Amino acid sequence: MSTGTQLRQELTDMWQEIFAVPDEEFDSEESLFEAGGTSLQAVQLMTRIEEAYGVQIPLPVVFAEGSVDRLAELVEEGLLASLGELSEEEALRMLQEETERAARDA
Repeated sequence: MSTGTQLRQELTDMWQEIFAVPDEEFDSEESLFEAGGTSLQAVQLMTRIEEAYGVQIPLPVVFAEGSVDRLAELVEEGLLASLGELSEEEALRMLQEETERAARDA
């Protein structure tokens, strides 16, 4: 699971790859619609988010509310909701895996 800052950076990277937006033009509060994004780009972003985090965000939400800031909130909410569905054993295993991954990445 990503920390909030890491999650936002990962989503920013996805956004910039899909929309070919240079750093100096990137606005984390600008929605996909405001950025002039297409439905194909919205689908690409939605798919990449689902593949990376296992969180499904409906296409209309991605298109209308799809700023990096808002998407990060939605992904975090989805991840927290999925944690509530885990058994204690599954949650502990995931925590251990994340701790080990964080130690490797440090």
